[in-house]
Amino acid sequence: MNTKKTNGKGLIALLLALTMMLGLAACTPAAPTPTPSAAGSEDDPYKDPYADPYADPYQNPNGGGSSNDSGKLAADAEEYIPMPGDGAKYTVEVTDDGWVKIMNQGGDTLGMATTSGVKLVEDGGFAFKDLNQNGVLDPYEDWRLSDEERAKDLVGQLKGSEKAAILAGGGWGDFTTEPLTVDDTSATYLMAGGRGGVTRNISRGGGDHAKWINSIQTVAESSYYGIPAMIYIDPANISGLIESLALSSTMDSELAAEIGRETAKQYRSAGVSALLGPQIDLASPVMNRTGGTYGEDPLLTMDLATAYINGMQSTYDKNENDLGWGSESVYCFTKHFFGAGATEGGRDDHHVSATYAVFPGNNLEAHLVAFFDGVFDLPGKTKTSGLMTQYSINMAADRSLYGGYLAGAYNPYINGILDYAGYDSLIITDWGVFTFAGSWGQDPAAEAQNIADCWAAGGNILGGYGTMECVHDAYDVLVKDVGQEKADALLEHADYNFILKLMQLELFENAYSDSAYADSICYSDSSKAYALETQRESVVMLKNDGTISSRGASSAKPKVYVPYVYNTGFSVGWMSGIVNADPTWNPGMDLDALGNYFNIVTDTVSDPTGPANKDGKATYTAEDIVRASAQDIAACDYVLVGMSDPYSISYDSNFVSCWQYADEYAAGHLDAEGDYWYPPSLQYGEYTASTAPAVSMSGLPLADGSMTNRSYKDHTAPAAANYGDLEALRYAADAAGDVPVIVSMKQNHTMVWSEVEPLADVILVCYQKQKPEVVAEIVLGKTEPNGLLVQQQPASMEAVEAQAVDVPRDCKCYQDAAGNTYDFAFGLNWSGIINDARTQKYSAAPLEKVSNIDYPAYEAANK
Repeated sequence: MNTKKTNGKGLIALLLALTMMLGLAACTPAAPTPTPSAAGSEDDPYKDPYADPYADPYQNPNGGGSSNDSGKLAADAEEYIPMPGDGAKYTVEVTDDGWVKIMNQGGDTLGMATTSGVKLVEDGGFAFKDLNQNGVLDPYEDWRLSDEERAKDLVGQLKGSEKAAILAGGGWGDFTTEPLTVDDTSATYLMAGGRGGVTRNISRGGGDHAKWINSIQTVAESSYYGIPAMIYIDPANISGLIESLALSSTMDSELAAEIGRETAKQYRSAGVSALLGPQIDLASPVMNRTGGTYGEDPLLTMDLATAYINGMQSTYDKNENDLGWGSESVYCFTKHFFGAGATEGGRDDHHVSATYAVFPGNNLEAHLVAFFDGVFDLPGKTKTSGLMTQYSINMAADRSLYGGYLAGAYNPYINGILDYAGYDSLIITDWGVFTFAGSWGQDPAAEAQNIADCWAAGGNILGGYGTMECVHDAYDVLVKDVGQEKADALLEHADYNFILKLMQLELFENAYSDSAYADSICYSDSSKAYALETQRESVVMLKNDGTISSRGASSAKPKVYVPYVYNTGFSVGWMSGIVNADPTWNPGMDLDALGNYFNIVTDTVSDPTGPANKDGKATYTAEDIVRASAQDIAACDYVLVGMSDPYSISYDSNFVSCWQYADEYAAGHLDAEGDYWYPPSLQYGEYTASTAPAVSMSGLPLADGSMTNRSYKDHTAPAAANYGDLEALRYAADAAGDVPVIVSMKQNHTMVWSEVEPLADVILVCYQKQKPEVVAEIVLGKTEPNGLLVQQQPASMEAVEAQAVDVPRDCKCYQDAAGNTYDFAFGLNWSGIINDARTQKYSAAPLEKVSNIDYPAYEAANK
């Protein structure tokens, strides 16, 4: 492998990167320090719960223009509705959403805005959109030609830094269902050439979201050759459909394909054309972002991701034949290429504390399996997915670095293996790699240089970056660095792939959505009902002493005690730093939903008696509760304790938000002598890491080539913020007597079960979401559990310390009172331990080698 020792230059680069986080470089204004908001979305469990990482503090779209701009914002343009003349082979309809549908006889159906300035041109009686507004039919506007011919023609028309501008990925501005105004940042970004950005607004409803995207596409149509925008989305569990861990627990690739198709259909109806996912990192037991993955197994991850993406990217006819790319396709940027699941201590790699992914077992090749043998080799007609780069630097067991001290967006080793394998699709960087994260090894004093270096290394789309002046400047830097011919070749190839994908998604023909149709399938009663069916497939039953069965409950509507749980409000996040929010008391599960199935007995929360918060209001303490009496609980049929898994991230005593780290470094606080690193913990109570390594694999580079030591050996992780979950269970179990105790665990990570399992008669695991309806149906015997564990559940934290974070399924597992071992692919149904085709297939030894490329040969050639 290529190796490059860390040195003083690397440290300077890191300091400059941290300085960039504060917005001190030329192209980016200072980023605000986020303030805590309401608890994070269940749809994105691995993201920081106190701040939206895509709130866009680092985006600053600047105005601009191109040689073919009309110079007038679309919303202000004169309205144009085409009128077919004699001999026309098309009809025109103005939709209820205000855009025009043009239906060619035996040809493509077009959509265009009435105010974009674009008009129709005719050829042979057919209608075509004059997207560059030059009055003639250009090849790229001719839907009769192949996508490849059209894309090649358009790329040939791009001039100078226009080639760079359309690769920006930094939109969008404020959500609106009205036409964009001149000061809307979406509009200024589009007019400057930007053509990509992420949406976080689909939960507002399919119809309203469609209207917003229509307004974005109207401005896109009006400028920069009429190139439509690509609308990205992170996995959003639209309408409640299962994804990630919950989907993985079904171990059903046919269901994954079905959900992929349904998800794509709903996304496209609302104007979304690309998914920033799925996340196929192989999760270590302590990985912070486990909730977004398919778990730890290479084969399972490969099978599910391949089926899901294949279903999502293809459009199907009424007979379910695969048509390949089409109007219901969603392009997938599979993430994160490659190895991001193995960050040391499981830390979130958005943050400088997780600069490295480490491979103590030298098992990096296993992390390539799902990419090269799966999503880059799809069985359907779309052939391959795109990809998103990782933030981290990859480190081998001997502390050598794969590709040197460079993060994924800049790394020649990581990009080189793509060329070696013949990969040729779009590569998008993860968000913020030119400003606040994943710029490790670079010198981000000038963002334009960073962008140019990324392009030179093989990157294409600039994820989360919308500072258009710097994008244009980066073109000039690239020309200076590699020469005009090579610079243009690099960007033209990226542009070709980007435009080709827009062509294949049929966005050049019609980028507009029917808001009524979007409302009919997004978050509709029928879509939610289907989503609930998928939830039923995902619940894992770990323990059952016979309390629940297909025979049903003892009464039609049993009486159930559901306790309240206490949370301290403490959290640590890469955007927020260390946060002490107000403590809370909440029922462990949704009492209203459970009330449809059970007669509920619960606790009473007293008035808060704790210290005043910043608003002068008293806060809750752990004592502000009046528990249901033992007598009341004894009269119940069941105790049902809703819990969430305990997880404490590894962080240091000076942990602050990513933008504050430069100040901490300047003050000598960052990885300073005496700094205290907390261990990750998967248990509710305190954990002292007495068996952890005395020297960490990774750390900040020092001038002499060594690294700081981030070891947390003999350090103690505090009790989990949701330690109150365990206290509620202890009270309930103690008061229950002969009343069966059922635990419903919402799980986004692995956990140590020794605190919980002895107190429970039944344990149900609900990955990502705890759907009370499904839990109730299982308790009542109406739904049989079918899910399987997607990660090993460790016997202890000592077992966690003994396993290698890059090696799947090498952990000693917990064994319960019934003698069952909570291993990967374990689960119970009414008959006992599930033993079916799924368990037989996936219980085989984990894959370690890639079939479709000769990785050892690549590694040997690049040492």
